[in-house]
Amino acid sequence: MTNIKYLFLSLALFACGLNSMAQTTDEDAALKRKINDAVMKVYNQQLDKEPGDYATRFARSYQFFNNNQVEEALADITQTIKDCPEKEREVLYDALLLRAKIYDQKGELDNEFADLKRAFAINSTNPNVVDMIAKLALKRGDYSTAETNFNAILRMSPQNYDALYGLARVAAKTNDFAKAQEYCDRAVKLFPTEPQVYINRADVFNMLGQYKVAAQDIILAMSVGNDESKAIAALVNMSDEHYDDVMNALQNSVENAPSVGTFYYLRYSIAMRHLHYGQALHDIKQIISKGFYDDYSIYYDAAKCQFELGQFDPALLNVDKALSKSPSDMPSLVLKARIVEHQGAGKNYDAALGILMRASRLNANDPSLLLAQARIYLAQRKQPEAQAVLDKLIKADPTNNEALLLRGWLYKYRMRNAEAALADFGMMLNNGSDMTSLKGFALHELGRDEEAKKWAQDNIMTTSLPGGEAYAIASALLSDIGDNDMALKYLESALANGYGSLYEVNMSEEPYVNLKLVRRHADFKMMVDRYSNNFVEHE
Repeated sequence: MTNIKYLFLSLALFACGLNSMAQTTDEDAALKRKINDAVMKVYNQQLDKEPGDYATRFARSYQFFNNNQVEEALADITQTIKDCPEKEREVLYDALLLRAKIYDQKGELDNEFADLKRAFAINSTNPNVVDMIAKLALKRGDYSTAETNFNAILRMSPQNYDALYGLARVAAKTNDFAKAQEYCDRAVKLFPTEPQVYINRADVFNMLGQYKVAAQDIILAMSVGNDESKAIAALVNMSDEHYDDVMNALQNSVENAPSVGTFYYLRYSIAMRHLHYGQALHDIKQIISKGFYDDYSIYYDAAKCQFELGQFDPALLNVDKALSKSPSDMPSLVLKARIVEHQGAGKNYDAALGILMRASRLNANDPSLLLAQARIYLAQRKQPEAQAVLDKLIKADPTNNEALLLRGWLYKYRMRNAEAALADFGMMLNNGSDMTSLKGFALHELGRDEEAKKWAQDNIMTTSLPGGEAYAIASALLSDIGDNDMALKYLESALANGYGSLYEVNMSEEPYVNLKLVRRHADFKMMVDRYSNNFVEHE
């Protein structure tokens, strides 16, 4: 039976490997679904014929787990453990470890610990179970047990840098800062060309509150090994909480190696992620002038920054450069339409629509294209055309809350169809609750303003949106509700976090969402003027 188990598990691993490659385009997503469906069909057919086939059920639970179908994975692996004979110790051991991982993901630490104890009783010499026990103990604050088990791993494998990292975290948690750094330095000395040891040391420095040093270690990780992706991801993630420290570390790197384009590229990418368009634009211009990169995306990003800063003429020049290098790039075409629309004293709706119509020949179903078309039709008060475009988008994706909110607004305020509007706002409530779901606006339109305010406040407390964007969304919501004083406070918090879109703050009146009502506050101009540096190009 063990051989059968590994046959099915290899099928699951094959599917998971292909799935991890298929996440970038519609075609890739379709391939991912096709592979997964084929694999699951094999499992389902086998279990229909033989419900007690624990090896197949184990493999299916593994596939569920990798599909992030946690409850289905838990049900399958629990049945596997129940059906698996005690003599199949290897299968039972692996199944217990998988269920422990599922419990860890669900935060059910007592259940995880019980499974790890049982797995340890089956095989106490396997470093996998010892490692999981150590990490669980660290998570539960049982530092003595964590230290014991990490040391046990080192006895089995004296050069295990992950165990050294675990011991460093234990030392940091118990305020033995010198020992924490000693373990990290030991790992770096053993593996000076392994990026992960520098990323691990950076995490420990983070725990010690030494954020700039941590950022410098992550940058150092980029210079060793052959794969920069982990280090770049770690630096970007760190910037969400410690933006200034990351940017200062990158500034040091730029000063020490002014001819390395990667540092400029990283710095502007992080600045753009945080909506600091003026800061990003400075580095983009450096990249272009020094000839570090000449890809279409550089010119697109330059145009995006200039659009957000209200610099429409230079933005058009750069988006045209992007399109000269990649004529079919949809984001560039949509951005060009937006730029053209806002150029000059009036609104160039027809010219913008002409660009979007040409873009539709490439992909008539692109969501960003359809939303841009709908907004222009609304600005022209062409209600039937706007509705047709939004109908098409929502039919293809009923979870697109931006489209649902816009169509609900159209129904309610232009077409006086209250019933249809309420249906769209109601649909939004089922499509997530984070800030990008715009759920608070639906709650407001449904007359549930207190819930809407709580939604905004809760998301601000837990949001992962960088650069003050969550505050800007909350500001727009509170102004719609009629609390312009609170709206102004939220906007000030957005600006204090570096929110850098002059277009959204001072110009946009597009439904739905905008800051038009906040601008009527008597203190709006004075407050925005205090943060004028957000909207100018600077290092």
